[in-house]
Amino acid sequence: MVVIPSTLMGDGAAQSKRIPLTQLARGQRAMIDSESLTTLAEADRCLLRAMGIHESCELKVCKAGAPCIIEVERTRVGLCGSVASKVFVKPCDGCPAA
Repeated sequence: MVVIPSTLMGDGAAQSKRIPLTQLARGQRAMIDSESLTTLAEADRCLLRAMGIHESCELKVCKAGAPCIIEVERTRVGLCGSVASKVFVKPCDGCPAA
């Protein structure tokens, strides 16, 4: 019997590894993992949505660390480290420009 790891099954983008936003390097692209936003406080979710950060949006890291500066839809947004570490993303080298 051959066991295929779940990361090799189905859509590769949907199965990619979730990591905290703070672990991305400068210039790296990713998509927000929608499940991670549900664990944030309601106030944080509302602020992120107001800044254009929502479920499954694409982003590019402009500055890693704290603050973490990302580009979403041609707008740069700064996130404090405590919030950025709770937002999980799926890295995607093939993402179109954020």
